[in-house]
Amino acid sequence: MTENLRLPWADLPPPATAREDEAAGTTRRAPGRRGRRPLSAWPQPAEPSPWQWWHLLVYGPDTDMDAFVADAAGPGLIPWPFDAERVEEDMFALAIGANSPARGRAGLSIDGCRILARQFRTAAEARHARLGLQADTACPLDFHQLVPVPERILQLGATHPDARAWLRDNWGLTEAPRQVRHLPGRKAGRRLPRGHRAMVYGFFTRMGTPGPVVRQMEEHYPTLTFRLSERSLA
Repeated sequence: MTENLRLPWADLPPPATAREDEAAGTTRRAPGRRGRRPLSAWPQPAEPSPWQWWHLLVYGPDTDMDAFVADAAGPGLIPWPFDAERVEEDMFALAIGANSPARGRAGLSIDGCRILARQFRTAAEARHARLGLQADTACPLDFHQLVPVPERILQLGATHPDARAWLRDNWGLTEAPRQVRHLPGRKAGRRLPRGHRAMVYGFFTRMGTPGPVVRQMEEHYPTLTFRLSERSLA
């Protein structure tokens, strides 16, 4: 398979800075020699990274913060329906197209494109199964838990124009945030009244800004204060 035909989830967000890792109580490991190629090994795009790193500060009365923390926890995924056959069909149509790099540069035959599509389907099925196993792993800030995608929108599928329009209008994004974490070393930056506390969340997004979903959080939790800020990746 040519590198131009990469799996869509191979374009991962960049790692957090050492400062963010330290705040989250984690450390980065040096890349090993075996296993999947690290992101740094892929050719770097000429355009700036589409990923944005955000901090969301939330503070307010302890009891209301308890409710928010409980409400916000979830698997961190949008539960789109999964159709493996459709995935294979779409990948075959992409691979067989006149402008496909698989046809032009790699020189795949029609049978080769079918094999590629089936391999892509197998990889997609494996990833979907892994995500299902991770569904019980709590993400501390799950947008779907706080501002749920309606069932009628979910049934349209992730690529449907109306589904993407709903997400842009209500979340400001067309996909769930990545690498969501609680940053325990971060503070509110001000003295809070007795019986109040703050939480700071960090997460990556791309192709949009999460302002709309944060505004809906403000409406749903009027006793809490939300402060969203974009952070540098450097």
